[in-house]
Amino acid sequence: MVFGYGTKVGEAIVRHPDVPVVSFTGSTPVGHRITQVSAPYCKKLSLELGGKNAAIIFDDAPLDAVIPGCVRSSFTNQGEVCLCSSRIFVQRGIYEEFLQKFVEATKEYKVGVPSDPTVNMGALISEQHKEKVQGFIRLAEAEGGIISCGGADTPETIPESHKQGYFLPPTILTNVSDQSSCMQDEIFGPVTCVVPFDNEEEVVDRANGVKYGLCAVVWTKDLARTHRLAQRLQVGTVWANCWLVRDLNMPFGGSKASGVGREGCKESLDFFTESRTVCIKLE
Repeated sequence: MVFGYGTKVGEAIVRHPDVPVVSFTGSTPVGHRITQVSAPYCKKLSLELGGKNAAIIFDDAPLDAVIPGCVRSSFTNQGEVCLCSSRIFVQRGIYEEFLQKFVEATKEYKVGVPSDPTVNMGALISEQHKEKVQGFIRLAEAEGGIISCGGADTPETIPESHKQGYFLPPTILTNVSDQSSCMQDEIFGPVTCVVPFDNEEEVVDRANGVKYGLCAVVWTKDLARTHRLAQRLQVGTVWANCWLVRDLNMPFGGSKASGVGREGCKESLDFFTESRTVCIKLE
């Protein structure tokens, strides 16, 4: 195990000719750098990078299951999970009802010190990252977005002894365009955008309208619709009526700017080994 900063130690490892295989989990910009540095050596790469994941909620979905599912998929680990849902598309007929219930449930999601057993969400990883997330929230508001819940300020529930911590409330943004920064860029924090849609064809195009392709969630009772979307969504994993249900034997990875390659039992075995053909002439 080697410790150090990526720009010095990480790059030296990736660049070294005696390292034939590189597996990396992290940001898309770093994935681009690894690809550039390793290209002259024809190394095998497995890159699990960023995401801008969509949750798609149709009007036949049971909201009593959808609401807690979306709270969990949006705000688990302060949203610092590459698989979190940061774009929620809701069919227009249930949009207002969903938003009201989603906001109510999110307000009950408690932010605080991890030692408190009643807390659901802790602090972000660093002050720099907190400022980045705050910047996205303020930019959305400046562009005409509505903060339906949360915001860029430290939650009032944080005890005085921890006010300097990197805490932010779970935040819901509405009235944001598909081309806005908050709908296009990975925030990697407790922020999700909720927007309406009208029909299946439209929402597939909009869900695919980002450079990332890690995962998606589809909420519907219609199994045929689930299969149609699973074929058309440009992502590595599609969950139907659930989120983060994983078996480590299943292939896992992204498409587009979310990475290359797959991890999992068989896929990892294939990646970390080389097939060799041996031909022996028998006398």
